[in-house]
Amino acid sequence: TGKAGYYAKYRRGYPAAVFDTIISRFGLLPSSGILDLGCGTGNVAIPLAERGFRVHAVDPEPEMLAEGRRRGAALPTGRITWQAGSDTTITGLGLPRLRLCTMGLSFHWMDRGAVLLALDALIEPGGGIACLSRNDSFFSHLDNGWGGAVKDVLSEMLGDTWDYSGRLSRTDEDRHEKIFLTSPFPVIEEHSFQVREELTVDDIIGLQLSTSYTSPVLLHERHTEFCTRLTRRLLELEPSGKFSDESTVHLIIAKRR
Repeated sequence: TGKAGYYAKYRRGYPAAVFDTIISRFGLLPSSGILDLGCGTGNVAIPLAERGFRVHAVDPEPEMLAEGRRRGAALPTGRITWQAGSDTTITGLGLPRLRLCTMGLSFHWMDRGAVLLALDALIEPGGGIACLSRNDSFFSHLDNGWGGAVKDVLSEMLGDTWDYSGRLSRTDEDRHEKIFLTSPFPVIEEHSFQVREELTVDDIIGLQLSTSYTSPVLLHERHTEFCTRLTRRLLELEPSGKFSDESTVHLIIAKRR
C-alpha cells in the first residue's frame, strides 16, 4: 500500500527482445490465453497488450490495479482485464484456458510450489510460464556506486530492520530454477538481456521508494529524511547527479516435459 505511484513511475520495464522471445518460444497467437500474475502496474501486461494480445492482469493490491488501469487507458477496450486476486485465489477467478502465465518480479512473494500446481490445472498442453526479473535493485549494486550509498543510508536509519524482503538471508535453495525443477514445469530455459541506461538521483531514490524495504511501515515520518540523506550521499559520489548504469534482465521459461 502506498507504493503504486512510485512503482509506475520508477520501476523500469523490460526490453522489447524479452517479449519477442516469450512470444516466439510459446508460439503465442492473438487468441492465446495469457495471465499476468502479480501484475503490479502493468510492466508486463501492457507491452503484451500493445503487441495485440489479450491479457488477464491479476494483483492483490487495489492501488496497483488502479495505476495499471490508468497506464493502460489508451489501449483498445478489452485488451487487458484487470482483476483483484493472488496466487492463492487464481483457481476461483474464472480464468479461461491459458497458454501462458507471466510473473514479473512477483514469483518470490508467492507460495511457489503451490501456485505452480494450481497453474498446472489452468495451462493448456504446450503452454507454460515466463518468469521475469531484473537486477536493478541496490542489492545488485553494492560494490558499484549508488548501491552502497543506499545500503549505508538504510542501515543508518533503520538498523537491521531494513532487510524487509529477507533477500540477504536467502540461500541457493530459494532460487526459482530449483523450484521449477520439482514442479509440473521442470523443463526450463534461461535468457539474459543487458540493459544500459543513465539514472538520475531522482530515479535512484524513486526506485527505492517503490520497494518493500523502504515501506511506509518502516520509514514512518522519516520519508523526507531518507530522501535528503540519500540525495546528499549520491551527490557526494557523483556531483553531476547522473549515474551510468547496467542491469541484467533474467527470463526463465518453464514448460512441462
